[in-house]
Amino acid sequence: MGAGFGAPFRAINRAQLREASTPPSGRSQESVWHEVYDTQTFTSAATVTATFFSATNADKTLSNMEASGQFPSPQTFRIHNICLDWITAIPVTTTAGGVLGALDDLTRLTLTSRATWTLTISSKAYGPYSLSALHGTGGPQGMGYGTFTAEESIQFGINTLTPGWNYFGRIIIPEQVSFNIVVNFAAAVTTTGTYLLRLSMFGVLARRVV
Repeated sequence: MGAGFGAPFRAINRAQLREASTPPSGRSQESVWHEVYDTQTFTSAATVTATFFSATNADKTLSNMEASGQFPSPQTFRIHNICLDWITAIPVTTTAGGVLGALDDLTRLTLTSRATWTLTISSKAYGPYSLSALHGTGGPQGMGYGTFTAEESIQFGINTLTPGWNYFGRIIIPEQVSFNIVVNFAAAVTTTGTYLLRLSMFGVLARRVV
């Protein structure tokens, strides 16, 4: 069926549906595909370290953590993909010539900066690894045009969508165990503006049914 919408399925009878949808006890758990994300601010020429998942945020567009630095009981998370998005208020930059702009910013932030990320679970570190190994979650793709009376440089860029980091569920964060991901830059990076760094972990969340 390819990579589009839909999935192969087999019809099952009513008794099987009831058994699959009704928990045998109040202690039963369900497993669902889940994204947990957190967002930190990158300030041009200032930020050298950013720590993710260490705190909750009332703004759920920035973070969906339910507890600070851990999954509450009885939730357990099996990590698959780890992704990183760079969000800016000015996604398309226009300058009078030169190379400064969104695409140049992302190249500096992911490659030139020699940035790394490290996952730590209960004081056990995984990494550091290169930040360029983390891909984006998605974004618009397109092109534009206009009429200009002077030389202009137009840039648009998002983090690559090619396959990135995947633990394939082999790394597990147990319930009520501290964890975080820290991004480090070799030095402060100068960009055309402030960015939001949204770091996402995709995987299987085990939680109570009711």
